[in-house]
Amino acid sequence: MKKPILLINDDEELVSQVTKVLKDGGYYYMTAATAKEALTQASGYDFALILLDLKLPDMDGDQLYGKLIESESHYVVPVVALVDSLDSQEVQVVNRLIPQGTVTLLSKPLKTEWLEDLFSRYGEKKG
Repeated sequence: MKKPILLINDDEELVSQVTKVLKDGGYYYMTAATAKEALTQASGYDFALILLDLKLPDMDGDQLYGKLIESESHYVVPVVALVDSLDSQEVQVVNRLIPQGTVTLLSKPLKTEWLEDLFSRYGEKKG
């Protein structure tokens, strides 16, 4: 079974931008707008990569990351945390997130070439 990329973000514009790159590249992917959706999806899949929003409506990114790592302990999943402005709230989340495991930070606004490079390294294509 192919491993999809999981995009967890509640920003519709960003989701649209990222999914366009994923579709154009022919990658398997799934999206979730909340931590609850992400945890539900994680129970049925192994992911090639997770793109994680630091501030979700129902949970901060570090809490969700901890739950994902706990529930997916049978494999190591690369995680890229999407960073906005690094305001004081995001800095607190990042400071709690980093000690939990290997996380790469990627700042918004996202550039298409960054996404293409990331997906080519981790994603699995259809077909």
